[in-house]
Amino acid sequence: MHRALAPFALVALLTTLPVHAGDTPASEGLKAGTAAPQFMLPVVNDFAGGKKWGPGKWTAGAPAADAKKLVIMSFFATYCDPCKKEMPELARLYEKYKGDGLGVMLVSIDKGDEQKQQIIDLAKANGVTFPVMHDRFQVVARRYSAERLPYMLMLGTDGNVKNVHIGYTEEVKANLENEVRAGLGMAPLPPIEADAKNLKKAPALKKNKG
Repeated sequence: MHRALAPFALVALLTTLPVHAGDTPASEGLKAGTAAPQFMLPVVNDFAGGKKWGPGKWTAGAPAADAKKLVIMSFFATYCDPCKKEMPELARLYEKYKGDGLGVMLVSIDKGDEQKQQIIDLAKANGVTFPVMHDRFQVVARRYSAERLPYMLMLGTDGNVKNVHIGYTEEVKANLENEVRAGLGMAPLPPIEADAKNLKKAPALKKNKG
């Protein structure tokens, strides 16, 4: 006869389901137009003095002075290599556009407190100055249907999901800044003329005889 599991044991079983990392975009996750679930999680880096943070600080219900035009929220883990490629780009975009109404926040799904210092070190190494939260029991990750990493959501001022990226590919990287600019009501960046065949070749110098 099986003994009934204690409530804490049930929680342990529910929070050990895997969250996969990968480069290939997937179709999982919240859909555009969905209201982003509200939550508060502890901040592990220096932002806001280590207080709890969540999307409600910058979106629906936030004071007008704090509300952002666009909030990027990305779920990551210290073992996720594509996440490590995404993080410095998010740090760059935040520094460039925070004065234009961009907010960025990261949510680590690393399970144990022993990974906390790794999370802090990774964020510091990538110049992260926005909130990094720790979802150690992956409760928030499940509410957001985070099944593959990195899992990036763009939220509007109303707190609704505007766009989702699962995985960090070259295509996502190439288009991300213009997505941010569009969300902030800014014109796209001009295309970069990088193709050498479109450039006129300089005439060859003639050699002097004798």
